[in-house]
Amino acid sequence: MPAANLDFAWDRPESAETLRVRLATEDSSTWLQTVAWLMREARVDHVWEFLTLRQVAEAFPKVSPLLGRRRPVWEHILRAAHELGRI
Repeated sequence: MPAANLDFAWDRPESAETLRVRLATEDSSTWLQTVAWLMREARVDHVWEFLTLRQVAEAFPKVSPLLGRRRPVWEHILRAAHELGRI
């Protein structure tokens, strides 16, 4: 893997720059798959480097089936954010 590879990108060559480029266009055909991969593989604090809370909340209904064992974590985060009035 390249030296600039993200720690959580164990399955692909992916730098922060390439990931930001892929996430820059929300209407991209691969945007939801990229978001789901990020939410599934990265630590929560790493996700915030690439996505806002609003983006995660809006994408959640479509990406939740793709999150696997991480789905309950994101459900909890979004529920807490809603209760605190953040979204």
